[in-house]
Amino acid sequence: MKRVRTHTNPLNINHRFNSLSLPQDNKEIDIEIGFGKGDFLIRWAKQNPNHHVIGIDVRKPIVILLKKKLEQETLTHTSIFHGNGHYFINDVPHDNSINRLFIFHPDPWLKTKHHKRRIISHDFLELALKKLKINGKIYISTDVKALFDDINKQFQAFKTFKAINDSFWETSYQTHWSLFTQKDNRVCLMQTYEKIS
Repeated sequence: MKRVRTHTNPLNINHRFNSLSLPQDNKEIDIEIGFGKGDFLIRWAKQNPNHHVIGIDVRKPIVILLKKKLEQETLTHTSIFHGNGHYFINDVPHDNSINRLFIFHPDPWLKTKHHKRRIISHDFLELALKKLKINGKIYISTDVKALFDDINKQFQAFKTFKAINDSFWETSYQTHWSLFTQKDNRVCLMQTYEKIS
């Protein structure tokens, strides 16, 4: 497969998901926004066969590649989509339905004029509060300190989100980017936020 651009402007991905719906059952719903090579999503799906595990990414070649991997693994409780994560969360899951949102190493869009492209914004967190169940969690990781500080600032504007300690980071977290960060001797910054009301 040819090299896929790391930086893809999500604001250029405009299609909506109004015709999609998730199964109406009692299974937990876990969504990863920006799944990269899919390493974490595949492993999480194997560990949680009774969850609906969903991935959304702005890079179409990556989506196609992961769909092929999941078909080979016969992980039928997974669904992968190409598109804007904000639009997907708005259009598809019902309110108070998501158990976990995973956002690992999102593009930092470091230039000030590009900050509007960042996935985690005030508007996105308002939407996440609406879609998460009570005690639903958002898992965040990055190796960019400025981005991590900005993300925490965004969360602090909401009294209904609480930063918590979570064993997930020791027991379940590993992605292509986390391994790259470790190999490159960078510090990986991680935080879990829980919807408390």
